[in-house]
Amino acid sequence: MTSSHVCNFVPLTRNDSDHPVLYLDANAPLSDLYTGAQQRIGAARNLLEILDCASSAQDLTQICFAIGLLLSDGCDLLSTLGDKTQALNA
Repeated sequence: MTSSHVCNFVPLTRNDSDHPVLYLDANAPLSDLYTGAQQRIGAARNLLEILDCASSAQDLTQICFAIGLLLSDGCDLLSTLGDKTQALNA
């Protein structure tokens, strides 16, 4: 099966180096961008719900770091989704 999909890779915001290694495909279908955002934001919400079970400051630090990464990725996906939607409506 061949695909005519052309990739347009955008670096994720939370690449913690001078040379990004994590990207999202801005030309991905809207439904895929939405699903990716939904999964990451949902996972962050689930982590927030278990914060009261964290037993140490180190647990809290690790959970907060993971939440930050997930929310950043989710926001990048939503931003790309919004840009694509706006372009379609222009």
